[in-house]
Amino acid sequence: MLKIGFWDAYLDNWHANYYPGFLREAIAQFGFDAAVTDAYAFYDLPGGTTTADWCAQRDIRRHTDPAAFLDAVDAIMVIGADDARLHNEIAVLPLQSGKPTFVDKTFAADTASGKRLFALAEQHHTPVLSTSAQRYCPSITAYLESHPKPRFVSTVGPHSLDNYAVHQFEPIVALMGIGAQRVKAFSAGDNVTQMMIDWGGGRMASFLQSPNPWAEFNFMVSDGTNGARLASEDFYIPTMKAILDFFVTGISPVPAEETLEVLALIDAVRAARNVPDTWLSMHDFR
Repeated sequence: MLKIGFWDAYLDNWHANYYPGFLREAIAQFGFDAAVTDAYAFYDLPGGTTTADWCAQRDIRRHTDPAAFLDAVDAIMVIGADDARLHNEIAVLPLQSGKPTFVDKTFAADTASGKRLFALAEQHHTPVLSTSAQRYCPSITAYLESHPKPRFVSTVGPHSLDNYAVHQFEPIVALMGIGAQRVKAFSAGDNVTQMMIDWGGGRMASFLQSPNPWAEFNFMVSDGTNGARLASEDFYIPTMKAILDFFVTGISPVPAEETLEVLALIDAVRAARNVPDTWLSMHDFR
């Protein structure tokens, strides 16, 4: 049986709270010989659920010794989803373990950190997967299976660049591929980001992030003649299946190049906001 462990700075956060249940649902639904068995956290969230209580509530064995945790499991879920900067610290030992490791969104705080983490994993022969769950919207995966790459993608989403831009850039890169040539942001307000991404040859994507008022995820694609809306829904169990397949095979369904492209786009949009209405070369962010 494949033993899966959760590893986090602290375990009382949305992804750590819900992903064990989602994984168990996918294990049962798809017949994987696997179980969520162990957990380790660096500290307890002040005022939140303690690691001991979190584990007891989910029938998961708590570890206080990181080495014992790494010995006990076959595959690792590194969470830290709310602040990618944490991965510079908490992902290091899992990426040195040689065991298939899922690193939650956003993989790293910037492209340079992402390259260092991938290099560390490669040095220790550790398979790595990182993705936003939005990549596994059934509407997106079905489109990719039945259509060539689109000429245009339009995305809308909520919250901030630091921890939610990935949920738009992940579908954009999944649909359009790597190799964007330039980006431009528009002056849309302190809390609103609007940008264009140009791949060349008439292939482009638009990105709008608006935390206030609330913006629901919305994805649109076009081949230049016909368009379609790709619904943002029903993605958690397909994401868990992709993670479980990865844990079994050790082969990531998301190439590192695509994860680094997402990080480069996040770096680029941060810079583009400071010089609105100006095209910036993506070469400078890779």
